[in-house]
Amino acid sequence: MQIKVAALVCTSLLIVSIASQSSSEADDGKLLQPWVKKGVIIPPGFTGSTSMIRVSAPFVVKLSNDRLRMYFWTSGEGGIYIYAAEADIKTPESWRLVSEKPMLGPNPSSDIRDVGPGYPWVVPRDDAPWLMYFCSWGSWAKPGESSNRTSLAISHDEGITWEVIKEPLLPLGPVGSHDAGITGSVCVLRTAPDEYKMWYTGGHYVDIDDTHRLIVHIGYATSRDGIEWKRYPNAVLSPRCDAVDPYEVVVSKPSVVIVDGTYHMWFSFYPIDGRGYRLNYARSVDGIHWDRKPDDLILPLSKEGYDTKNHSYPCVIEVGDEFWMFHVGNSFGATGIALATMKKSALE
Repeated sequence: MQIKVAALVCTSLLIVSIASQSSSEADDGKLLQPWVKKGVIIPPGFTGSTSMIRVSAPFVVKLSNDRLRMYFWTSGEGGIYIYAAEADIKTPESWRLVSEKPMLGPNPSSDIRDVGPGYPWVVPRDDAPWLMYFCSWGSWAKPGESSNRTSLAISHDEGITWEVIKEPLLPLGPVGSHDAGITGSVCVLRTAPDEYKMWYTGGHYVDIDDTHRLIVHIGYATSRDGIEWKRYPNAVLSPRCDAVDPYEVVVSKPSVVIVDGTYHMWFSFYPIDGRGYRLNYARSVDGIHWDRKPDDLILPLSKEGYDTKNHSYPCVIEVGDEFWMFHVGNSFGATGIALATMKKSALE
């Protein structure tokens, strides 16, 4: 959820995107990509009382029968849950729940997930069980610290029911590392039968002016089976912190697409400007060294509607000759899950 951070010292600084169709946008700036906003497609309350506070962090799988399946997390009555819904690819504004019961929920017997699961990322597989990476929220952390931990569940029925098998999946890094305090949301791509690549949210704490603060980075890991992971020693993308004004202290929740051998990443970042999270873009030739253009806008804020203050948690997929970006607006999904589209040819 929202992380309260301020002026920090950062390491591993590396080097964004976007547009919208409306003439009534709330902020000006250089637009890197011509995204067209389609509006909210899943509103709060979509699952009933369990989503009255928010629906958030969508991840979308393209199924073989011209259907889309979206995994997302909710907050409301009973805590935090992960649900799934499906839509025809021709009508991405019309979604129905796969089941009225959540895919995953809180585990009261564990201090890793007694609050609940969030940020699902699913890897469908024809030759093995499906994999769901998610972020567990629990009560294990010290007071005033975040309790995010990357975890893993598997499905033997193509993503309908899930069994948690590793919680947490990634151990915290050594003291002083970029992920010594938390691990969280991920993007995982299977690039070969025995090659998986992960970009994950990781954070560490620093004490500044008698305040204990969290700096959030994007880390990188590889795997041969999607279960056992070897992490790259340093963050591959880090916030700029006090190198810019307003201070930027979070980069997180990556979504990576590989097109013609080039890696394209959309992600959330947090400048302390009173408006909260926004979206950013970077590209890479190897998935490790990223070229970021942080001063270009991806999606401008709107004067009215779901995104007057924030954008966050992008999931970008390829559909025909377009990219579709599923994302949320104000307050991490308090106004629903939205869709924006862009022609692939516009990605320079």
